[in-house]
Amino acid sequence: MTPPARPATGLGRTLRTALVVLALVAVVAVMVRLSAWQWGRARAGGSLVNYSYALEWLAFAVLTVVGVVRLWREGRRVPDEDTPPERPGPGAPIIGPPLRPGQELEEVTWVRLRRRLGLSPD
Repeated sequence: MTPPARPATGLGRTLRTALVVLALVAVVAVMVRLSAWQWGRARAGGSLVNYSYALEWLAFAVLTVVGVVRLWREGRRVPDEDTPPERPGPGAPIIGPPLRPGQELEEVTWVRLRRRLGLSPD
């Protein structure tokens, strides 16, 4: 199954990119401002907690930028045409016999657990 082709609209993509960059700058500016405010509170007689909050806000700002850059790079990646599409398979291996009509999964699980522990009369 081939992924749908992305439209190559220049203005739409440019506008979207500009809005994302603008939002990123605003969010990072707010985080840096909160960090500076916490640092000021700590210097004015606060506690060690204020210093840690100041460092956390800076870490949040850095992680936000790193996350957006990673998403941007992932979005620009072109899928290889040589690799075949992955086949959807079962999510997990089937262990044991299938459920009988009227039998619930919890019941089957408890029966198997009792058998493993040697508590079942079977």
